[in-house]
Amino acid sequence: MDRKAGFLVGLAGCLLLTGCFDVEQSLVLNKDLSGTAGFRMAVNFEPMVLMMMRMQRQMAGTEGEPTAAEIAKAKEEFLASKKSEPQPSPEAAKADLEKSLPPGVKLLDSDFKDEGLKLQAHFKFGFDNFHSLQQIKLSKKEEPVDGKDGAPPKPGGKNPFDTPFGDLQITDEGKTLLLTTKPTDPMAEQTEQMGGDMTPEMKKQIEEAFKGLRVAWKIETPFEVLDSNATRREGKTLIWEYDLKTFESMTPKQRAEGIRLKLKK
Repeated sequence: MDRKAGFLVGLAGCLLLTGCFDVEQSLVLNKDLSGTAGFRMAVNFEPMVLMMMRMQRQMAGTEGEPTAAEIAKAKEEFLASKKSEPQPSPEAAKADLEKSLPPGVKLLDSDFKDEGLKLQAHFKFGFDNFHSLQQIKLSKKEEPVDGKDGAPPKPGGKNPFDTPFGDLQITDEGKTLLLTTKPTDPMAEQTEQMGGDMTPEMKKQIEEAFKGLRVAWKIETPFEVLDSNATRREGKTLIWEYDLKTFESMTPKQRAEGIRLKLKK
């Protein structure tokens, strides 16, 4: 029971950090390896609030689903806790991001909307060379880690999308270019931080919280495409799209391969 309670507390910390994601990353790659990159994220906290209610009832030994009144109260408490935390203005956050960008990268457009239980943000960057994209960090906050400067372990860890282009690689193979990156599976990353040891009941709860998960990559380039593992194509745009079922059905080999695109130079 103690282990189960500890897992639920840690999982709550994860969900408070992440919520349920709908994320889309995009890349327009020119012949000289310059271009534009986009990152759009929508976070819905409503499934997390409902899951938190179920956790509380389970730990209190209460059976059945939460009532409408209990859910409404939980939403009010969540919104109140959000308001109690100081948040920088969108203008200040934009200015901080622009200052932190690596050389060769410019912020072309950005937007942020806070609708209470839902957050939406999008960023569009211009870059002189794709290597600079790897260094983009959307948050300047440093999270404490276990054992560092006496900091206690912090449930939830970092936001898995803090460095949205950190895994992007383009390898020059002579006559071809190999572009690779990895689709981020926030559910897998958060459950791994919790030890990955879940009962069927726990697994069901976390799947319920992440049921609206969507992760997508879109890549457009004038290079001739020789090979790719894209899930579909729209005109010149290659699209990789994943949801909870897609991630769960992926083999270890598919996860290791990630997104793969071979181009003719």
